[in-house]
Amino acid sequence: MEENAFSMEVITGVVCLVVGVRLYALSRRTGLAPERLIARTFLYWALCYALYDIPYLVSGLEEIPPFYAISSMLALNLGNAVFAVFTRVVFRASERWAGVLVAAIFACLVVGVVGSAAVGDWEQVDPYGNPGYWPQSLGSLVPALWMGVEGFGQYVRARRRRRLGLCEPLTCHNFLLWGIAGALWAVLEIVIVVQDHVYLSAGSWSGALGIANGLLEIVPIALMWLVFFPPRAYRRWVERASAA
Repeated sequence: MEENAFSMEVITGVVCLVVGVRLYALSRRTGLAPERLIARTFLYWALCYALYDIPYLVSGLEEIPPFYAISSMLALNLGNAVFAVFTRVVFRASERWAGVLVAAIFACLVVGVVGSAAVGDWEQVDPYGNPGYWPQSLGSLVPALWMGVEGFGQYVRARRRRRLGLCEPLTCHNFLLWGIAGALWAVLEIVIVVQDHVYLSAGSWSGALGIANGLLEIVPIALMWLVFFPPRAYRRWVERASAA
């Protein structure tokens, strides 16, 4: 792994852990499912990074043992699965098709793990020789894309309600943040596919794409922080922007 990309992954893992712990504490106070689910998502993702990056650090950035790669992959997929459930609970809790979509995402992630295990591609970096690569990519992309579409759609509807005084400015703005976060996570999954193709063709990781990956992970997490823990100054800014 390129050193700059490794540094971005470490930072992302720490950010996931901090935000996940904070959201878990919030969920204990509120007892609400969205906070609990997104907290588990971030904590699973943080575990994924820890299982992958700590062995790299210990081994001097050499190839890590399969056990850690497998464990990291499983933690990632658990986070993606909970993320899909989170999106359904927040936006489509009563829709039957949403439950079918979540089940399809679960199936893609399971096929991704089984297919990767069958060929020993524990890090899921081979788009050509790994039969689980594309199901895994789809199972990671769809939850993010789904949240982006739902967030932007709810934002458009909330703006109409806000003009009638039926929606608080901060609530309306939060839907926009949800949409942006989902879109960035979806772009991240596409960049990961590009990065894997570059790795197979060049034989080395792209440092620039690794840094881009880190930014595409950190920024959406920061947006989720603003959704659940908006600072007072930020609240005032949203109110002023809405009144303008």
